[in-house]
Amino acid sequence: MTVNILESWQALSRRIQGLVAAGQLCKPNDSYSTLKRLGVHALKILTDLETFRDRFGHFLPPSAVSAIHDCVRTDVDISVAKLLRDTTTTTDLRKEQVWSALVMLAAFETEMTFILSDVQAVIRARSERAFSHLQRLIVVDTAMCEQWKEALNHGEVACEKLGAVHLLWHGIWAFKINAAGERTDLVYQEPADGGPEDQPFADGLVLTEWKVAKPDDEAPKKFGEARDQAKRYAKGVLAGNELRAFRYMVVVSLDHVSVPKDIEDQAVIYRHINIAVCPTPPSQHGRRESRRS
Repeated sequence: MTVNILESWQALSRRIQGLVAAGQLCKPNDSYSTLKRLGVHALKILTDLETFRDRFGHFLPPSAVSAIHDCVRTDVDISVAKLLRDTTTTTDLRKEQVWSALVMLAAFETEMTFILSDVQAVIRARSERAFSHLQRLIVVDTAMCEQWKEALNHGEVACEKLGAVHLLWHGIWAFKINAAGERTDLVYQEPADGGPEDQPFADGLVLTEWKVAKPDDEAPKKFGEARDQAKRYAKGVLAGNELRAFRYMVVVSLDHVSVPKDIEDQAVIYRHINIAVCPTPPSQHGRRESRRS
């Protein structure tokens, strides 16, 4: 997901920059209606921005989603979309509207690039990719599948350790907080003296709470237990470059289970992840979910 978000935004960013640069080359008299044509291109960019928001909104920082919304909305006195879609004005005023829209679009591009360059967004995207990679690896790698089956049988600590090592593969240092309020390494189960700020191979810290659902129908309860535990330390100030706004509640089960939607509480989003160690094929899983509903 990291690559998809950043590459998609970079493509949009270059289009906006090119459009603004073209607008700067327009002559004041503009006898060939160049500005009008640029306005048409700007409208296409707005449509693509909405698609970008709808596709990645779940993974984008709230400030990025808000910036896109402010750009494409038409129910305000002035916005990029409002200026470009207003066809009730004179030809001369229409040119000024397109000019103003391009200026606002340039400001929007600068803001979005800044937001997405934030290390928080990078850590979040890396975490999402790590969990997605883990699930797919279990599906295609028989040895990995057996390793996770064994971990499931041994319980939460075994799953925590395997999960922490996998996340480190993606540059994420997974941790939890122990009863003493100290940051605890999931592998060694002891206070961690160092972290990504001390280790060049890790890009950030991510708070995770791992639970095991045996049988699978225990999953809702386990997700709730994970949230309750995470809430006890979500307000703490942590050292290092930690992911501040997201906490990951991970439930390991034999097959896929229903995953709750994200829950936001006091500026912290509790993200729910399911890792199935022996998942049924997607077609069978879909039919089973249909029967349940």
